[in-house]
Amino acid sequence: MQEQFFNVTHATPVNVIPLPSDYPLPSEQALEAELPEPFRIASAISTADMAATRLIRNQSDAVQDLVEIINQQSRKIDMIMSYVLAAQDHPEQRFHTLTFGAGQLTYLHPMQGHGQAPTQGQLVRLKIFLRDEAAAVYCYARVREVTAGEHGLHVGLDYVRIREEDRELLVRASLHVQSRQLKARAQERLG
Repeated sequence: MQEQFFNVTHATPVNVIPLPSDYPLPSEQALEAELPEPFRIASAISTADMAATRLIRNQSDAVQDLVEIINQQSRKIDMIMSYVLAAQDHPEQRFHTLTFGAGQLTYLHPMQGHGQAPTQGQLVRLKIFLRDEAAAVYCYARVREVTAGEHGLHVGLDYVRIREEDRELLVRASLHVQSRQLKARAQERLG
């Protein structure tokens, strides 16, 4: 049974590469071996940032200037990683999510310009670009459903081969999106 995670409504770029029906689902080791190096580096940086953030939260107010310097350096690294990851985003395979989470996503397959949508049950390779996190996820998913929408097909995908650290990254990214959305709604009510 598939583990359940919450999803957020948010448009983020995703490359979808439909695979032939006889394409075997790669093992965890094979996924790790074929992972593009920029994805591996981005994941390692994200993990290091998360550990540093935990340490910084436990510091006294006396080190706030140092914390700000570290945060500025982290933002510089994030900008460089975003640039490096952008080279992995291929326009002919680019779509945008309608919703995403740590277990699945749904993307919009426009009516024109992107060829035929994958079919239910088909295996796809994904590159999910989390620009706000300066990170990206490389994984495999299976088409859960394809439904008609106003602007094209809504293609629902369940991840079937994903690294645990990438799933954690998707959890964090979806929580950050949700937090920003809640703050925006609160501002609208006040304003």
